[in-house]
Amino acid sequence: MLCWKKRPRRSILTVITCAVTYVGVVNLLAFYSMIRSYDSPVSWIQHYGHMFIQRTGTNNWTCKGLRYSTIPLPPTALVSFPGSGNTWLRHVIQQATGVATGSTYTDAALKRDGFPGEGQTNGSVIVVKTHSWGKEERARYVRAVLLIRDPFQALLAEFNRRHGGHKGHAPTEHFEKNWYDYILGTAGEWYDLYHDWMTFDGPVHVIMYGDLRSNPSAELDRLMKFLGVTLTHKEKFCVLSNYEGNHKRRGKPVSDVYTDYMTYLIKNYKQKLTTELSHFLNKSTIRIS
Repeated sequence: MLCWKKRPRRSILTVITCAVTYVGVVNLLAFYSMIRSYDSPVSWIQHYGHMFIQRTGTNNWTCKGLRYSTIPLPPTALVSFPGSGNTWLRHVIQQATGVATGSTYTDAALKRDGFPGEGQTNGSVIVVKTHSWGKEERARYVRAVLLIRDPFQALLAEFNRRHGGHKGHAPTEHFEKNWYDYILGTAGEWYDLYHDWMTFDGPVHVIMYGDLRSNPSAELDRLMKFLGVTLTHKEKFCVLSNYEGNHKRRGKPVSDVYTDYMTYLIKNYKQKLTTELSHFLNKSTIRIS
């Protein structure tokens, strides 16, 4: 009788143990297979990235220890009109390469906020931020990355930076006082900058801000290939998990700030650059976003 009673207990315990083990092994194999064979790290991160972020305890970790290159790197301009996401792209590049990005400017706030290469323009940094153009500026570099954002968005972002800081928004009274003159004096500079850099003699890599947002995996691959950097699956996963960083503007922006005349003026510049870009890139259609 005693043996008869013990035997079912052992059988039930064995069944439960086997079931738990089976479920655990299947899940581990599925997890491993997903990591090794996913085609789009973006879709993987969209589904599972939040869990990863919770486990790290922060949204702004560092994928690689940031350093200066000990081997002189080719001087590479990271060109953009102010307000086009230059700081954000520098964050992505630093996450992917582990090498500091430089700048022709020295911004103390950015230097404190994860960009130690502010003010550095030599071969120790992987790219150099610049908002300048002209023959002398182009002559400083052997290759260039052009980051282009829709002028309506870029002009507004830059105005907010000037009057609200890197992460704030300009107060309403500043729009009432300064906005009109700012647009008249600055909208043409958006076009002039990119028009000038399309005459650059060295290799040029063009990134549309909208594509960087909507298709980060493909844009990261293209950019790293241009910079001569190879990423492992694990490294790419980390970069895309921490893609946004901690550099987004906070709060609700002022909207409906463009008058009919401003819209007409900016659309003309945008169309003109779109046409030139299509010839420059040998593409029939270009969408600046």
